[in-house]
Amino acid sequence: MGALLDNISIFGHGLAAALFGALAIWQFQRKVDRNDKQIWLGIAIALTSFWALSVAVEGYFSPISRFTESLRNFGWLAFMFMLLRTGEGRDEPKTVNIIYAALALVLVGQVIVDSLITVFVGSPRLEGVTLYTSLVLRMIFAVGALVLVHNLYSISAPETRWGIRLPMASLAAIWTFDLNLFTITYLTQQFPAELHAMRGPMMAIIAPILVLASVRNSEWNLKLSRSVAFRSLSLIAIGSYLLMMIVIATALQIIGGDYARLAQISFLFGTSIGALLLLPSERFRASLKVKLAKNFFQHRYDYRSEWIRFTDTIGRPGADSAPFHERVIKAIADITDSPAGILLVPDDSGQLVLQSRWNWSSIQVPARACTVRTIPFFEDTSHIVEFDALRADKDDKCDPAAIPEWMIQDDRTWTAVPLVHFDRLAGLMLLARPRINRTLDWEDLDMLRVVGRQVASYLAESRSQESLSEVQRFDEFNRRMAFIMHDLKNLVSQLSLLARNAKRHAENPEFQADMIETLQDSAN
Repeated sequence: MGALLDNISIFGHGLAAALFGALAIWQFQRKVDRNDKQIWLGIAIALTSFWALSVAVEGYFSPISRFTESLRNFGWLAFMFMLLRTGEGRDEPKTVNIIYAALALVLVGQVIVDSLITVFVGSPRLEGVTLYTSLVLRMIFAVGALVLVHNLYSISAPETRWGIRLPMASLAAIWTFDLNLFTITYLTQQFPAELHAMRGPMMAIIAPILVLASVRNSEWNLKLSRSVAFRSLSLIAIGSYLLMMIVIATALQIIGGDYARLAQISFLFGTSIGALLLLPSERFRASLKVKLAKNFFQHRYDYRSEWIRFTDTIGRPGADSAPFHERVIKAIADITDSPAGILLVPDDSGQLVLQSRWNWSSIQVPARACTVRTIPFFEDTSHIVEFDALRADKDDKCDPAAIPEWMIQDDRTWTAVPLVHFDRLAGLMLLARPRINRTLDWEDLDMLRVVGRQVASYLAESRSQESLSEVQRFDEFNRRMAFIMHDLKNLVSQLSLLARNAKRHAENPEFQADMIETLQDSAN
């Protein structure tokens, strides 16, 4: 078994060294305008290749392998720091810069402690303390690096996240594997040969992912979002995972007997596969967001970030943005995580008609989209209708005659938000059921009322602009017609005078010649 694991380790690390070496050469030979981010990416890849080669040739416990591991981590840390410092947007808080500096000091401490291991070979007590210190420093770095990976991804603007998603996922995989490896080594006080052997093949799998990431984002441009406050939730999550792993690994070591190591590896890969399956799921993320809001925060919404997102969605059209009314729907739907919505507005006859829809092509909206009671009801009460409660006859404030039947029949219809401006209904927003179905609480209702009034003012302003533009077009039309009518009036006067004189001078040759000239002039 030991020989097989040695062969897997040598082959895996050798393959990783070759792949990362080829990737480093390709990165430095690309015909692109190099910037600091590309240079540090190439350096980090080259240091990773050097580390994998050192492990394949000398083994993990050699001083050169430990030293190159610290260099590899420093290269990737510097690459992340360059991404952060050159990102477009607001400056990152000093807290994150302090963490980068602290992790750099941890790496320096690793190099110093690793160099002392060979010095204390003759003293078992000092050698053991040095080994445990080295393991602790490596666990600290893995935790801190994972926090920074989460922070860098979370503060990037949504439109640029696609460019760093793959490298951030790769770094998260590297340091998560390291965290499990060092933690199990520390807890069990045994060398997990299986995990060390699988470290090389894991790195070989990551190399093609980094190639794809370099092709997708050759310039490595990063735009920071407006909300760049440091979020400690990642640290809490990593700490909770570490605590859970400590408990489970210790229990497996006590109970598992000869199969403890196999159980530990199964647990590691099981949690990794579970994370890969659950984290990309929008339903899981929506459910997690609801649970966190209920149990960890006093308020459901971060009002500052919600308001910034709301105003950015509506107020920044851009060249490739959706039309105004679709942005209005999305701005409100994003607040409640609704995947779709439609906007109804009153027409000149006082009837609600479909103005726009967003991600909701299946709902059938009739030409007469309201009843005679719909607009008066919403103008008098500004009541937000929750259709599940209405279907269950639990909404005492709602007038059933004011809600059209087609709204109630569609099961996806979740909420109706009236958009009232100065006691006049500027529109009615229908939101589709969110991925995680829930009822509206007082905070949801207050938030929807506020943004509903704000959106109503936007709609009223848009309608006023359209009316003003229409008046201006009519005014321009009237001015042009005035010139045309003036010219036509002159021509009619000439022809009228010609017709009157023709009765008296029709036989006069001079009059006939003048008449022909006048007719030709009028025709021209």
